[in-house]
Amino acid sequence: MKKYIALAILAAILGGGYAAFGWAFPIGFVSVIVGLFLAWGLSVRYIPRKVGVLVNNIIKRIPKGEDGWMFKDEAQSKDWADWFKQQQKDGWKQKEAQLPTRWSKDIDPEAPLPEYPRPQLSRDKWVNLNGLWSFNVVAKEATSVGEFPGQIMVPFAIESALSGVQRPLLPGEKLWYNRKFDVPANWNAEERIVLNFGAVDWETTVLVNGVEQGSHQGGYTPFSFDITDAVKRGEANELVVVVWDPTNAETSSQQRGKQTLKPAFISYTASSGIWQTVWMESVADRRIERTLTHANITKGTALVDVTTTDNCDGLTVEVILKDDNSSFKAEVGQPVLVKPAELKLWTPETPNLYDIKVRLLDGDKVIDEADSYFAMRELGVIKQDGTPLLTLNNKPVFHNGPLDQGYWPDGIYTAPTDAALKYDIELAKSYGYNMLRKHIKIEPARWYHHCDKLGILVWQDMISGGAPIPPKDGWVDYLQHVAPLGIDHHHDIPDRDYEGWGRTEDNKTQFINEYTEMVQSLQMFPSLAVWIPFNEYWGQFDTVRVTEMTRKLDPTRLINSASGFFDQGSGDIYDMHIYRRKIERVEDPRQFRAGVLGEYGGQTWAVEGHLWSDKTFGYGKTEGQAAYQEAYTNMMLNETKVAITNGLAGAVYTQLTDVEIEINGVATYDREVSKVAPEELTRIHNELYEAFEKRNG
Repeated sequence: MKKYIALAILAAILGGGYAAFGWAFPIGFVSVIVGLFLAWGLSVRYIPRKVGVLVNNIIKRIPKGEDGWMFKDEAQSKDWADWFKQQQKDGWKQKEAQLPTRWSKDIDPEAPLPEYPRPQLSRDKWVNLNGLWSFNVVAKEATSVGEFPGQIMVPFAIESALSGVQRPLLPGEKLWYNRKFDVPANWNAEERIVLNFGAVDWETTVLVNGVEQGSHQGGYTPFSFDITDAVKRGEANELVVVVWDPTNAETSSQQRGKQTLKPAFISYTASSGIWQTVWMESVADRRIERTLTHANITKGTALVDVTTTDNCDGLTVEVILKDDNSSFKAEVGQPVLVKPAELKLWTPETPNLYDIKVRLLDGDKVIDEADSYFAMRELGVIKQDGTPLLTLNNKPVFHNGPLDQGYWPDGIYTAPTDAALKYDIELAKSYGYNMLRKHIKIEPARWYHHCDKLGILVWQDMISGGAPIPPKDGWVDYLQHVAPLGIDHHHDIPDRDYEGWGRTEDNKTQFINEYTEMVQSLQMFPSLAVWIPFNEYWGQFDTVRVTEMTRKLDPTRLINSASGFFDQGSGDIYDMHIYRRKIERVEDPRQFRAGVLGEYGGQTWAVEGHLWSDKTFGYGKTEGQAAYQEAYTNMMLNETKVAITNGLAGAVYTQLTDVEIEINGVATYDREVSKVAPEELTRIHNELYEAFEKRNG
């Protein structure tokens, strides 16, 4: 309808001008418009940096503060003192979520998320530090605080209902956490004590008994500190964690993903501070740090790379297969060649895993040991009848799954319980999907472990960053990045508009650091199949270089260099996003990458009683369950299925669940309503797999 109104207005302008001035007006009007669009298109194509400067000057005029989208760097709340007094009066309690989930009631405030947090390398001697901590919020310039008057449940972000706070952390503030802890009496005094954080958003400084242990920047990846020299055995120890998270700050260009202090459109509530498990463990001075396995399914062998601390020269690494207790050894620094007695391949249908015990030996003496696991599986791209396809274990497989953003209405970034974390994967499996695209978020290690065990492929996004553009100013984004007049925004626009997207040299370095941490922390998990460094053009830069770096970090997985646009001709996958129009043929113009729909669909149905807000957003509105099911079925069987017959290699439907005001999930935000019955979704998706098998089997 909007298009017809716009055409009517244009016709009226041209008609009125013609009536008043004759042919000179419409000819002149069209000439000016064409000239402006051509000039802009060529500018975007050939002088993107100058375009970036222009657009940044426009963005700087956006209002800041309460009525604007960005916040001044010094922005602070003025009523924290009153809030602390009220909490002290009422006592700590969970806040009421806008939309609660069934798992909220299962949380023990003294021991939330008690499960071992690092299943890919597990040890026996550890202590979970989750629970009620004291805290304060002060000006970011403060170097110390005199008191910690509030209570907060860790590991839930301060903005979440489950934290018991449910308030934003502004750019001019720092969040100071405090708790006491004891070192277990049975821990060996000869061993080291390591303090581990699953993830803290964004800049973190850690002190033990007043002594700084280190700092970390980045809101999504794990980090650790050896605190042995600072702790006191047999006495109470003090742990202080100081966090600064400049979300929406006018000078911030952190990797923030979809977090915002002003939720709207496809940006959601921020998640500041500790949001994954905190724990400490007792470890040997000479120890195992990581395992990484490379399978060769043709030979039926696997190379297990065991990373150790630097002081392990001359020691031996032993890998024991728990199935039959068979043992394989190699010197430290060399991979251990393992050959299972029985070859059991990992697939979504048969998620076979090999449990192992890894030991560090000095002769026959066990210096350190940990439990881990691996899978026998290989990923690739092949050309079949001229069409590039994705393979699993050398067989073409259609990757079919939803966009999964991993948000929770009560915990925001943190699932209320491990059962809730696992539930989303089980839900996707019950719908007949074989893949999840983890969108602009990195999950706790246990999520990937559940994917490994349950059997589902994972496409992993990197967190977007650079200078954000608020939703209401999307027209600026369009002018800057979608060039007119035949310049295809999918693959004709270069990605060197550093100024336009806030990519300073320091910011690009920070992106590379966090991206490297993400790859190295997740590449052990066999379910992870595809790396996605950039989504659409959000802070995109130097795509070819980042792709080459990814290949060096992890040569065993597929790379989707730029999901949506701007394609720079690199990676293993050519990815298009299609909304509000019929699905077209998805084909790599360079003819060597598998063509996929990285995002599509987005049908909405506002299920009463299960909405985050009365305000909603989506890409295709339906009224009622029958209409939603019809729209979903038609899209899958009349469009996606046809695209498969034309060579489509994979598809990502938007999305698994509703998220805040974005209600295009197949399930509601609280996970209580499936908008189409799981058995019906499975039937529909089986038709897609059958069509793929018929074409490529």
